[in-house]
This record gives sequence, C-alpha cells and structure tokens, in this order.
Amino acid sequence: MRTIEYVRFESANDVDLIAHRDDLVRLLKESYGEDFCGAHLAKCDDGSYLEIIVWGSKEAADRAAHEMPSDPRAAGFFSQIGNVHEMRHAEVLHSA
Repeated sequence: MRTIEYVRFESANDVDLIAHRDDLVRLLKESYGEDFCGAHLAKCDDGSYLEIIVWGSKEAADRAAHEMPSDPRAAGFFSQIGNVHEMRHAEVLHSA
C-alpha cells in the first residue's frame, strides 16, 4: 500500500535547500527504485517547509526514514534542515 511521508521543518536558505534536495531526490530514486514514487517541497505561509514523499510501501518509507539521515550522500540536504516540527507516515486510502 502506498505511503505518504509528511515532514514540516525549518530551513534558513531556499536556494541551498533546493540545490541539495535535487541530490537527495536522485539518491532516493537510485536507492529505492520503484518504491520512490515522487516528492514535493512546499513553503508554508508561516515560512516553514513541507516535504511530502510518496512511497510504494510503508516498509520503504520506514527504511528510508531510518537510512537517509545518516547516509553521507544525503548530508548536504540534511544540513539545511533546522527544527523539525512534525514527521509522519500515512497510508494512502484513495488517490485521484
């Protein structure tokens, strides 16, 4: 069952965050293949950021949440993240 990863966080610099995010997305595609279904980054009205990643399964989402923060290839992206307000996984019940 597809799973959404929802993370709301702070970052100091849009340009650096997005530049490093391109590297992260390539890494996710390479590491998780078809289990990585896509990612969306948004900036909220309060200035925080919202990352939504769609995974092919809860297992892939859990594995990535465990592996990626300590993977040196993802360090550039994670160095751009400040305070994390919320991180959740949710099972997709319906898509249109």
